[in-house]
Amino acid sequence: MNPELTAFVWPAARFEDARAALARESSPQHIGMEALATEMSYADFERQLPKIGPALLHFPTEDGFLAILANSILLSPDHKKVAMDPAAVCSALCYEMESPALKQIQEILDSAEVPVSRQARARAAILRERLTAAPIRGIWLLRLPPSANFWLQLRQAGVPQRLVTLAAAHAIQYLLWILAWWMVGQNVLSGRGSQNWLVLWALLLLSLVPIRVLITWLQGQIAIGAGAKLKQRLFYGALRLEPDSIRHQGVGQLLGRVIESEAVEALALSGGFLGLVAIIELAIATFVLAAGAGGLLHSVLLLVWLAITGVLGWRYFVRNRSWTDVRLTMTHDLVESMVGHRTRLAQLSPDRWHEGEDEALAHYRKISRAMDRSTMALIGVVPRGWLVIALFGLTPAFVGGGNSTAKMAIAIGGMLLAYRALKRLSMGTWQLAGAAVAWERVSTLFNSAARPEMLGSPGALPPTDSPTVLDARDLAYRYHDRQEPVLRGCNLRIYTGDRLVLEGPSGGGKSTLVSILAGLREPNSGELLIDGFDLRTLGSQRWRQHIAAAPQFHENYVLAETFAFNLFMGRRGNLRPRDLDEAEILCQELGLADLLSRMPAGLLQMVGETGWQLSHGERSRLYIARALLQDAEVVVLDESFAALDPENLQRAVECVLKRAKSLLVIAHR
Repeated sequence: MNPELTAFVWPAARFEDARAALARESSPQHIGMEALATEMSYADFERQLPKIGPALLHFPTEDGFLAILANSILLSPDHKKVAMDPAAVCSALCYEMESPALKQIQEILDSAEVPVSRQARARAAILRERLTAAPIRGIWLLRLPPSANFWLQLRQAGVPQRLVTLAAAHAIQYLLWILAWWMVGQNVLSGRGSQNWLVLWALLLLSLVPIRVLITWLQGQIAIGAGAKLKQRLFYGALRLEPDSIRHQGVGQLLGRVIESEAVEALALSGGFLGLVAIIELAIATFVLAAGAGGLLHSVLLLVWLAITGVLGWRYFVRNRSWTDVRLTMTHDLVESMVGHRTRLAQLSPDRWHEGEDEALAHYRKISRAMDRSTMALIGVVPRGWLVIALFGLTPAFVGGGNSTAKMAIAIGGMLLAYRALKRLSMGTWQLAGAAVAWERVSTLFNSAARPEMLGSPGALPPTDSPTVLDARDLAYRYHDRQEPVLRGCNLRIYTGDRLVLEGPSGGGKSTLVSILAGLREPNSGELLIDGFDLRTLGSQRWRQHIAAAPQFHENYVLAETFAFNLFMGRRGNLRPRDLDEAEILCQELGLADLLSRMPAGLLQMVGETGWQLSHGERSRLYIARALLQDAEVVVLDESFAALDPENLQRAVECVLKRAKSLLVIAHR
């Protein structure tokens, strides 16, 4: 063990201090960095270690952490910095993993009579082969959270820097092209037949090869980096949506939003690349045209045609927006019809099954024709129309004469360069307009990611001896689209060990009260305390550690993941084997033993989107287990027993009464 390395180990109790120090040293703008737990294979660890920072690495022998800044710099607990030796750090962190195998490897080397001078290299090769897929855990990468400023996230991913490099590479590429063809023109038109210029021309063309490779690599890196950050932001925003913002939206509308999010990434990136290249080409074409036979007139005509292109692009955007509205409305209707297919077959007369479909299709065709005409004008007319305009711009040069052949060649070359640029520009505008239309649907998800979360006061420590767990006084709540409050003067007090049942009529505000107790909504007036602290003092995360709620069946979901994933959705921290054992025992107590025995992979069985492989009652008990596994002080169940038969109802009630510390059950009267 390297004694110098141990001086840089942060104690386990100072994990948050180490994270804050790393964030502060990395950049003042990145103080809000979060620690993202990850793992790497043994084979990748040493290769990735020099570029892993900022990160925290678990140091097993000292029960602490190494704080690594960018560029392989270690940060000590007293904030000293020193360049690290990746090999020494890797050896120290993998010591416990390597030591059992090292003895066996040494015996093999000795029996094979490998020379001592070669043993170190052989030992490393055998270790790498034996442990290549072994996971190395205890790695925390410091990254900006998805809610942070998106520009800062892109900068951290290196997207702007690569974008600038990409623009410079494109500019250099076109300058080399122009230089190469200028040499050809100079030598051919001047009548000189020297072979030296041919060699130089070939060298210029060869120099374009590495630049093209660089451009392709940069485009891939930008697409991956920006796309990953955008998807991460949208996914995080979906989890941070205000409940009321999607209360009245159906499955089809939400599916349409998901489809549009894919369009934003695909169209924006490809359209952005085309637009960037087109702008560079147009800038160069403007100067080339000014130097040709058409002179300044040619350049002015190009600028005027660009303005016309902008008008055509705006018209396409407006019509695309109308077309998208109609298309998503039809998608919504189709999905809603598919979801309610059985109900429609059973309760709707056959003559009404296709009601309104012909009118919707006729309107869709009308809107589609208008958009197709705009698409044709943008993609077809813009580049070809420029050639007609440019030829008219050459008319004075033809009529007046006096222009050299070189000037005419330059003008024609500028026309063709502008034609290619306008072709790219029209395609880029077409794609960017589609991305802008899609963005109007997706921006809600993007913006909701930045919705501030109540962090609470770190010094707020709930008392350990207070008998009152939850205290609600004079709560009132009114929905934005209603004039009358759904809750008025609501009072509720729950003590440790209480088992309460709250009954009420449908629409009486029971589920609204559950969402307020769970911290999903804030009351318009009144006071709600858990262990003597309100939501703003305790913070959203700590609030949900004290109260776990299972909403009504239609507001609870099963995701397309394993049964265990859906059980532990509300559980924080890494899962341990004993957690899975606890979940299996809980499922057995709830009467899900037969379900687990039918699933080949048990708790690790994929259960399908929305839990379609589970019955109504099985999903209800999954929701109950999910709430109980959060180990909260108060468990709130909103009509969670309504779908259970008498036998399973008795089992579920006995299990909940035994496991919940304090219990509130909402029931329909």
